[in-house]
Amino acid sequence: MALSEKKVMGTMDFLVCKMGWQPAAVTRVPNILGHSLEKRIIPRCSVVRVLLLKGLIKGDVYLSSVLLPSEKLFLESFKLVKI
Repeated sequence: MALSEKKVMGTMDFLVCKMGWQPAAVTRVPNILGHSLEKRIIPRCSVVRVLLLKGLIKGDVYLSSVLLPSEKLFLESFKLVKI
């Protein structure tokens, strides 16, 4: 699947400018650029941002741990479902 420049730039803008990740962190995991900004990237990053602001996540959060796992693994890793 070819990625449009508009899609790549929109995703990079969100991850770098709004979420504060370094461009190098994004380029280390290039397949995240294929994910939907509206359906996957923004919702997951918003959840992580709230958890960080409330102090419910300690330490560093890696881009790959937020955007690459399946929905089930994402929810489990951030303790968002009862196991």
